[in-house]
Amino acid sequence: MRWRNNSVGRYYESNESTVVYFDSRSGDTHLLSDFAAHVMRQFGDQLLTIEDLVNQMSPSLESADISDLKDAIPDILEELVALDILQRE
Repeated sequence: MRWRNNSVGRYYESNESTVVYFDSRSGDTHLLSDFAAHVMRQFGDQLLTIEDLVNQMSPSLESADISDLKDAIPDILEELVALDILQRE
């Protein structure tokens, strides 16, 4: 399964543990975790699988953390789909 973002949004980082995301398609504003915003930024205008996301994000991680990343990504993707920020293809 692959995912894509619904629109190019705008991010505001307040240097806290959350990021404000403005969805330009819907006009909605969402408060995302740093991790969720980092996942969103990986998409750009491309379709990505979980494996694609892990491959893009893992170079900046310790090898022991890659397993945690693989476990965390599906949950974040489901949350972003529920917010109508991402779409399953």
